[in-house]
Amino acid sequence: MLDLGGERTVPEEALRRMARAIVHRGPDEEGFFIRPGVGLASRRLSIVGLADGQQPMKNEAGNVHVVFNGELFDHIEKRRELTQRGHVLRTHCDTEILPHLWEDYQEGLFEKLRGQFAVALWDDSKRQLILGRDRFGIAPLFWTRQGDWLLFASEIKALLASGMVPARPDRKGIDQIFTFAALPGPTTCFEGVRMLPPAHYLRIQPGGQSTGPTLDERAYWKMDFPDQGQEVDGDAKDLVDSFEKHLLHAVGMRLRADVPVGSYLSGGVDSSMILALACHLHGKN
Repeated sequence: MLDLGGERTVPEEALRRMARAIVHRGPDEEGFFIRPGVGLASRRLSIVGLADGQQPMKNEAGNVHVVFNGELFDHIEKRRELTQRGHVLRTHCDTEILPHLWEDYQEGLFEKLRGQFAVALWDDSKRQLILGRDRFGIAPLFWTRQGDWLLFASEIKALLASGMVPARPDRKGIDQIFTFAALPGPTTCFEGVRMLPPAHYLRIQPGGQSTGPTLDERAYWKMDFPDQGQEVDGDAKDLVDSFEKHLLHAVGMRLRADVPVGSYLSGGVDSSMILALACHLHGKN
């Protein structure tokens, strides 16, 4: 949560209730970062960097803090690039690359990420909060403004657990659920609670004595399709081989973990093909 009006003391018990409400998302560890006007909480499911990946994670200077849900599939390559540029990384966890990428690219960091993620980043020197979500919205992220407080979480139940967010229905969101059997967003079924759209980030700057807070939502990516006549064409076998190569690479990146990896198999073409590719890469264990 963030004080939009200044640097009031964060209600720590409310923050802890929010974290307890989503313990099922991260049963392994919890972590907190609390400063005047801002509080971050993390529930961790350990997948990468089991021994040293505790969150919140910070940079060398200790002025950028991050809580993160998801996986960054190319973190090994990104760690190598950051180290070559002089950054000092102290863990084996994918989360740690985020504060360092922020140092180098600021809001351009989201274009550099490959993975599924929801991230909250606090820059202490700018007194600025950044919320971001992956390109396809695999990881959820909800936020709400209640007076001069902004609250955000991976699930709406965590917002409600704060005791600061009233549970009132939003008829538009409920209509979308019954119409589409899904929520396209940013509307939700709860009045005043918004979903951050996929491939977007939200920049929040608290207000000062003479200025009010600013909330700026931006898209960092959109799906691009070729115009008619500009499609990639060629020999059918070459196209199939190229497509298979891309799929193998994508599946291989998602098999990186410090714990056993499983697969959901529904019996359809998609999941069957992904499992077959995983077996091709890792054997049939």
